[in-house]
Amino acid sequence: MSEALAALVRSFLDEPLRLTPDDPAAEWHANTVWFGVPDEPVDPAAVAAALEEVGRRLRVRFGAGPGPVTFYAWHDGQAGQLRCALRSVPPDELPFGGRHVVLERPDAVVALIAADRHPGVVLWEELSPATAEPAPEPPPFPVFAVPIAV
Repeated sequence: MSEALAALVRSFLDEPLRLTPDDPAAEWHANTVWFGVPDEPVDPAAVAAALEEVGRRLRVRFGAGPGPVTFYAWHDGQAGQLRCALRSVPPDELPFGGRHVVLERPDAVVALIAADRHPGVVLWEELSPATAEPAPEPPPFPVFAVPIAV
């Protein structure tokens, strides 16, 4: 299996990350990275280990500073991407509009990535006709989060 996605995850550490708690929009733009899922098989253990490594290394880099600071990662199924971010918020205040569940281990996030056979594509057979009924609320999506500074 390829370790391409794991290498991309580790490259998050090479980003010019800046903590600007007084300017959440600037922090979002500076510290959010989108990684396309490769067309080759994903090695879940390698990607999970890379996410955990990034969390540990960010804690060394930013952990002594003022908090709160959180590193987090999630699978954006519509875009077919793994997204990683660093924010000046605690894990229970991550800036998502949708329902999500914060997890201490990346396994559920990585499982979604590994199971996404057509990243960023909705197959015709997965579409259903529109109805007047409201769509059921989707289940919460998993977010791997590491507190960096508290």
